[in-house]
Amino acid sequence: MIDISEAIMNRNKRILRPYNALLLVLFAGFLLPVSAQSQELESLTATAKGHGVISSTVEERKITSALVVLRQNGTLLITVTADLQLLAEGTWSTSASSPEAILLKITGGVLKGEMIGSGKLLLTSDRKSFKGLTINVKLSDGQEVTVTFVADDFEPSK
Repeated sequence: MIDISEAIMNRNKRILRPYNALLLVLFAGFLLPVSAQSQELESLTATAKGHGVISSTVEERKITSALVVLRQNGTLLITVTADLQLLAEGTWSTSASSPEAILLKITGGVLKGEMIGSGKLLLTSDRKSFKGLTINVKLSDGQEVTVTFVADDFEPSK
């Protein structure tokens, strides 16, 4: 009569034969890259120093830094710093056409409905920071404002 532990050992030896182990490794190799590519950006908090402008029909101000907060619930907060600060709130979504692009929908500033517009945030390839920001909004008084910003570390070489 075969002991239960001996039967389990015999079964384990059959399972761990070299070709079964090879099949297991190959199977895992096919699954892992797919799961790594399908990971979505859930949230991001990033600050960048750089240059850009806040421009309207009335004036133009030079931007020195930008803070972007993309929250897990799909909301966003952007602070652009010049000699004043521009605050914008809204929602964000990933772009189907580019993994580095985040689409922005601006729904307010300090006050809800104070500005409405859209924009795009360009992430770095590691998706941990950003290299550029563009926003076009219309203020409640009808004035149109454009924000363009490029992070210093990501300026294209000339």
